[in-house]
Amino acid sequence: MFIKKQGVLWEYVYENHPFDAVGWDDLIIRTLFHHDFEPITGRIHMPPPVHQTWEASGFVVCSFVPRMYDYHPKSIPAPYHHSNIDSEEILYYVDGDFMSRNNIEKGQITLHPGGIPHGPHPGAIERSVGKKFTEELAVMIDPFKPVMITEEAMNLQVDDYYKSWITE
Repeated sequence: MFIKKQGVLWEYVYENHPFDAVGWDDLIIRTLFHHDFEPITGRIHMPPPVHQTWEASGFVVCSFVPRMYDYHPKSIPAPYHHSNIDSEEILYYVDGDFMSRNNIEKGQITLHPGGIPHGPHPGAIERSVGKKFTEELAVMIDPFKPVMITEEAMNLQVDDYYKSWITE
């Protein structure tokens, strides 16, 4: 491996490859165990970029992993309502209790198109108050161009999902 510093390449030799993976030319496969990722936490709710684990020219990947919630005595751990103007949000729910959503199950995927306001479901803000930790595990991809939905994906749609923000 070479490290470039002040325009000079320095050879650096590891006993074992640091990524424990195989690489070719300019393309290197990297592995990351999501439970090893530790996002920044704070006294108040931190914005989603603290969860960013990877970045490419057309998208970012964020990891929502088990972590401590906000620790200010009056903090509200639930995320705030927002709309992304630069990207869509595709969330894959891997495991745990995703605090901001009602009736989300392991293995589900949600898509929040860019510009459409969204946030915690009704009751999520109240449920989050006083919580100290989360055991959620989810992966979010934010593509910077609109995604195209296939017919196969449309057949998997939960028809009333858009109504999940409506209080009864």
